[in-house]
Amino acid sequence: MTDKEIVDLVVAGNEEAMLYLLYDRYENDLKFYAWRYYGTLAYLEDLINYLYIQFKGKDGDWMPLKSFKWRCGFRTWFCSVASHLFLAKRTELIGFGVKDNSIVISGGDKPLPEPNQEGGNEKLVMLMEAVNRLKRDDYRFILIKELEGYNHKEIAEMIAERRRRENRVTTYKGGVVIPDAHYVDMNKARALKEVKVIIEQIKKEWYENK
Repeated sequence: MTDKEIVDLVVAGNEEAMLYLLYDRYENDLKFYAWRYYGTLAYLEDLINYLYIQFKGKDGDWMPLKSFKWRCGFRTWFCSVASHLFLAKRTELIGFGVKDNSIVISGGDKPLPEPNQEGGNEKLVMLMEAVNRLKRDDYRFILIKELEGYNHKEIAEMIAERRRRENRVTTYKGGVVIPDAHYVDMNKARALKEVKVIIEQIKKEWYENK
């Protein structure tokens, strides 16, 4: 289903569709911003709850979602809202004492801000979009898990465990590939090369009509 089809389900009263957006389709994006602003995923569940409430609106009618004009990609807007909210909640959750006067959270019945794609925040959105477009699952997995704070040995063990669960074997030149820290290092480098290319593609998509 497209983002618009899912959003239409949400505003029609299907709360499971909203949970799908938060816990499935855009889970990695939310983890990215939680790690970016908090250095841990310990507050992720609280942050997702805040985001759910924000999108539902003060009257519970999903007005912020209804107000989205689809002038930019939904993921771009969704991630911009999440980033703003996560940063705004930082002082409340962990007491950094940081105030950012540029962060304004709209009321529940008002349109949420649509992003300025030239802003620094959108560079983060662009990065996550590029990671999610990587075709190789291992590439995406390695970059996301490193972002979450795991070292390369731990990531290699996770990849090996996933393959065991899925009864999947990877071979190269007739031999079985056993994931180790070197495997993660090598594939991270390859993934970053692809990410750079994809980011250039995304820039063209975003700015070609400007």
